[in-house]
Amino acid sequence: MSEPRLLHALAIPEQLAQVRKRQMKPFTNRSLLQVLTALCFPILFAVSQSVRAQDAPKITVATVNGEEIYLEEVMALRDRLPADLLQQPMETYFDRLVDDIIDSRLAAAAGNEAGLTEDPEILRRMSIAAQRVLAEAWVSGEIRKRITDAELKAAYDTYIADTGSREEVKARHILVAEKQIAEDIIRQLKGGADFIMLAKEKSTGPSGPNGGDLGYFGRGAMLPTFETAAFDLDIGQHSEFPVQTQFGWHVILLEDKRIAEPPSYVALQPQLQQNLINQNLARLLDELRQGASFSKRSFTDIRSDAQASNENNAAN
Repeated sequence: MSEPRLLHALAIPEQLAQVRKRQMKPFTNRSLLQVLTALCFPILFAVSQSVRAQDAPKITVATVNGEEIYLEEVMALRDRLPADLLQQPMETYFDRLVDDIIDSRLAAAAGNEAGLTEDPEILRRMSIAAQRVLAEAWVSGEIRKRITDAELKAAYDTYIADTGSREEVKARHILVAEKQIAEDIIRQLKGGADFIMLAKEKSTGPSGPNGGDLGYFGRGAMLPTFETAAFDLDIGQHSEFPVQTQFGWHVILLEDKRIAEPPSYVALQPQLQQNLINQNLARLLDELRQGASFSKRSFTDIRSDAQASNENNAAN
């Protein structure tokens, strides 16, 4: 690896071998070639994709010298695209993804013909890619064993039982620029003034013309100070003191409280599955680390060594 690329390379985790007690058996050139163009995703993302796609059919999208390219490989490459490109219709870039995979296969074959698989540095880099693929395959298999229909149903039952997370309130508010104005509005409300009429007359917020109506909202939908004040009110009660946010000063009226209907098991299943993947992956990797012997240098020390090496090369 050239020195100018050293610092960049230091920021990329190259292998997962440190979490095992023993080294992997050496790979043959043939087996390494099969993973030369493997996509080395962050392990959580790759495992998530693998678990979800376990029953996906093999759909051929192209062939290269008799070797098939499957849709799952194209979709894996798609998942690495920038977010803005993913917003575009897939048909606008699908062929380019397939072409990229075709070109990679052809280039890998050409590299093999040129004897690059005998180069120790190339073999080392291919081995790193192979270790990543094997790690992801093993972890995916272990997680699939742990995520059963019974586990998913139990996770759904736990979510249903947690009514607090589904609590919603219906509120109105009056937004003004100054605290003194908000205090005056509260005095008028205590004197019997109509909240809706005051909101239409004095609120500077977009909901003012609608009497300050915010509809129903759950926790996390509003700014923290506003949310806390609204959820702490009783039905029919308005805030006793002005509530300040980045938008100004609010007077809040609580009109209703309810527990939102939970989504169906089918609708929530993808989220439940992802949560279980996250939890089980963390446990699995922790189990591996508990039974392994490994050490890590601090990034500061590594960066210092890399910078010193670069400075030394520049001086020479």
